[in-house]
Amino acid sequence: MKAYMLAFVRVNDLETFNREYIEKAVPIVERHGGITVAVDENPSTIEGTVPGGRVVIVEFPTKEAAEGFYNDPNYQAIKAWRQKVSESDSIILEKGF
Repeated sequence: MKAYMLAFVRVNDLETFNREYIEKAVPIVERHGGITVAVDENPSTIEGTVPGGRVVIVEFPTKEAAEGFYNDPNYQAIKAWRQKVSESDSIILEKGF
């Protein structure tokens, strides 16, 4: 069953973030079968309160693949750097129907 990683990311320096994080993280995402489905810098909230920031949706073939990306040993240093220059709220959800 497909799974999706949904992240709301607030970045201090977008240019550096894209260069230092995105370029290094995307190959690891792809190695786990992940495909970026959507990225929006200014999403429209239609109801309730959602975290601010860039919204990113990445599709994975399974929940295990998404978790495999997040826990990949090669991703840990990249993730630690990201956490120093940004804040995020992230979840993994499975396609339910």
